[in-house]
Amino acid sequence: MILLGGFISVVVGKLATGEISLEYLLYGDARMRQGAERTTFFSPGRAQMLMLTVTVAGYYLLQVIQDPTHFPAVPSELVAALGTSHAIYLGGKAQSLYLGRLRDLVSLLNRR
Repeated sequence: MILLGGFISVVVGKLATGEISLEYLLYGDARMRQGAERTTFFSPGRAQMLMLTVTVAGYYLLQVIQDPTHFPAVPSELVAALGTSHAIYLGGKAQSLYLGRLRDLVSLLNRR
């Protein structure tokens, strides 16, 4: 418990001093259609994943606080919701990664 408290205090201290920046936590970046330039944009996938993760973590923390003698069982509905949230986020990342490469390949073939 002391080690966990130490980790938490280091992270909170770095957040407070600005060594860990949360400025673009909910933003993604994408390559522009032409060239190697990148643009940043608000990512709804990151926002929904963060909200659900914090909600599930808060629920679990409240369950531990109510009965600290043992770890509570996590309802399967929460696990399914968390898994679905992360799958949606990762699916969006995979789509942007592979569709971007596919778009590059098509444009390369069209130039010939």
